[in-house]
Amino acid sequence: MSIFLEQSTGSVSDNEQTGTSASAARPARRFEPLGLNAQKVVAKRYSLRNEHGEPIETWEDIVRRVVGHVSKAEKNPGEQHWFYNEMSAVMLAREFIPNTPCLVNAGKPKGQLAACFVLNVPDSIDGIMEHARDVAIIHQTGGGTGMTYEFLRPAGAMVNSTRGVASGPVSFMNIVNQTTEVVKQGGVRRGANMGILAVAHPDILRFIHAKNDQTSLTNFNISVTVTDLFMDAVDSGTWFQTEFDGEPWTQAVHDPVTGGDYAVYRRPDGTPASFADKLAFETADLSDCVIEEPPMPGMVFAPDIWNRIIGAAHKYAEPGIIFIDEVNRHNHLKASMGPIYACNPCGEQQLHFNNSCNLGSIDVAKFYKPLDDGGGYVDWESLARVTHICTRFLDNVVDAGHFPLPAIDDVVKRTRPVGLGIMGFADLCLRLGVTYGSDDSMRLMEQVMGFVRRESWLASLELGRTKGTFPEFEANREAYEKFLYDDVGISRDIPLTPRNYEVTTIAPTGTISLVAETSSGIEPNFSWAYVRRDTLGTRTYVHSPAAEALGLRVDQTDQASIEAAAEYVVEHESELPPHFISAMNITSEQHVRVLGAAQKHVDNAISKTCNGAKDDTVQSVDELYHLARKLGCKAVSYYRDGSREGQVLNAMAAQPETTSSADAEAATEFAAAKESASVVHEGTRIDRPRELQGSTWRIPFEGQNLYVTVNHDGTRILEVFVAGPISAGVGLLASKMLRGGFDVNEVASSLNKVIATHAVWFNERLLTSPEQAVAECLLLVDRRLRNLPESERAIGKAGATENSPSMSSMVSKCPECSGQLEHVSGCDACRDCGYSKCK
Repeated sequence: MSIFLEQSTGSVSDNEQTGTSASAARPARRFEPLGLNAQKVVAKRYSLRNEHGEPIETWEDIVRRVVGHVSKAEKNPGEQHWFYNEMSAVMLAREFIPNTPCLVNAGKPKGQLAACFVLNVPDSIDGIMEHARDVAIIHQTGGGTGMTYEFLRPAGAMVNSTRGVASGPVSFMNIVNQTTEVVKQGGVRRGANMGILAVAHPDILRFIHAKNDQTSLTNFNISVTVTDLFMDAVDSGTWFQTEFDGEPWTQAVHDPVTGGDYAVYRRPDGTPASFADKLAFETADLSDCVIEEPPMPGMVFAPDIWNRIIGAAHKYAEPGIIFIDEVNRHNHLKASMGPIYACNPCGEQQLHFNNSCNLGSIDVAKFYKPLDDGGGYVDWESLARVTHICTRFLDNVVDAGHFPLPAIDDVVKRTRPVGLGIMGFADLCLRLGVTYGSDDSMRLMEQVMGFVRRESWLASLELGRTKGTFPEFEANREAYEKFLYDDVGISRDIPLTPRNYEVTTIAPTGTISLVAETSSGIEPNFSWAYVRRDTLGTRTYVHSPAAEALGLRVDQTDQASIEAAAEYVVEHESELPPHFISAMNITSEQHVRVLGAAQKHVDNAISKTCNGAKDDTVQSVDELYHLARKLGCKAVSYYRDGSREGQVLNAMAAQPETTSSADAEAATEFAAAKESASVVHEGTRIDRPRELQGSTWRIPFEGQNLYVTVNHDGTRILEVFVAGPISAGVGLLASKMLRGGFDVNEVASSLNKVIATHAVWFNERLLTSPEQAVAECLLLVDRRLRNLPESERAIGKAGATENSPSMSSMVSKCPECSGQLEHVSGCDACRDCGYSKCK
């Protein structure tokens, strides 16, 4: 049994049980300086800038600014001084770091300190446009937004005020997507959105397949809320009734994959043929299938809908799943505020409408203490002290921050949300000699999160006694009595005076974990070292515990030391101890079990990606999602290696000694040929062959027919012809760009920026200009080419070598530094520059 299970101490909790403050003065100590990579992230992401755009703050300056601002919420001068000193020490030590908006905006006039918000989308044109405006305001202040579209009437439904028909949730999501595209989030980047639809909504199939082309709704994550009733229908193999506004939907459900009314293609063995996308339907052999109509209009076959969800997740990494009944079983505000319908962009905060994510994370790895005999333990007393002061910090953020909308300010002040989480869990496992994903790691997770939650609630109860409970508490007292006394284990001798409606969550920490120089959230480590040399220079990373395990002492403040250690770790990675296990070697089932272990002691939810191997099957996704439900998870997302186009190789790998130069040359040639199938370097002119293949579309537009012809050579698009309500020059210019080496997505992106007033539906997308129709045709052909088997591509080479390195977490290039993104905690993040799509 690992020593961490024997080192727990209840000293701080015992003090709380007797009413004594746990926040004793901390002895002065020396703080470790930030490493070079952490310094770069701080300068790029968090520092204030002068009139020339140059960073002017160090980490110490940022801590003074942030803590000084938040300390103003303490009304008693003595307590304000004490709080400032205590909290500054914690943040200087990087034992705790709040979410990015707090670091960026604290100290600014009307500084918005929360990470994200959940909004309602009313079923009216005025409400929808007001919602889009609210999203823009929130993104401009640095926040992300989550919303459910289940209250919008389905496409084709009658609109009484105009006697017309509704265009449905997906069409209105495009409005928010476009709004997000043009509004920079906090002046730094585009905002993040989570779009949600209930599985019972009649437009559920349009929603599931809305992102299949990987070019639509690019500023959204999407998730489906599934109920126990639906999951029972999945498991029993029965039909399921869609509904809207609490009433059964009695019209046919549209299927965007088949292009017609929904029906089941039943195979001879009785199982349904399910399709991850339109291409799967078009290429499937359905000759032995019997088409089975629904028993009643508006019904869908639950196993087929489930297979569509998991099939899309397997192929495209979306949609995610929210077990909404499990969420509401733990909704302690139900008596006064009703059910929860939606969550934030990364899924760790399931919230009522107009509530916010007030997030911060403790680096639990920093509470490891070594023993003289080579072992170590968790310093629970220090962890408790930090948990208490950080709970107070986040409670103060509620009062110190400015909220972007009056409705949000009202709900936040009535509930006072605190989202305290952890990071550094994988590094703590390494320090303790525990293998991530093992049974010991599950026990450690439960112990750490159980401890943090209990101590955080004790801190909230103490704050409630001195500052008052949150206003919605009394209407929900009965639920909190059961929760805090029975579930959390608070002694009934302690008065029930919660200051906050919740205290724990686990959020993505992609950027702040780089500042803390620790592993992200509760994710495993993704690589031990890399050295990247490209046109941007040399970017180097080495994981300190890995270097130390190989007998090296790396100085993270010295570039030469970092590079030497990184080169050594890469070369000797096979010599690391067995418990040094990276994400590449952790099964998707282990990911889910870690998620389940953490969820037992988390008030809200958790942002964590369950990574899967490239050869995972759709059936394995089905098993994982069912396991997540069994373990009591509130939400789950899945990312399979290779499930997104544009994935790039990542972790630096040592070249095997047995690889001959001829083999290496062949592998290089293949990689170059494969890349040329979709990307040609700019400046390279491609001659037009005598013969090309192509497709032509006729699209009704503005009372005319728009004709778009896209021609290709079997591997890449080479020319476009257009006719109708559009200049022929558009096709000529696009053709010149494509043969000149521009990527198809880049050409399409330029065309998509042209917005007009007339709108048409094409390929399940709302288009507002003929140029956007051309872009859609280009992307449609490009997707078809990418899905061709390698044997059918004219690139001259076959298969990759066995020694080709890969890493399940890597999905694409960073949009800011061209580094490589890690898909971690349900969010894409860059270790090189600190970019994070979510926070």
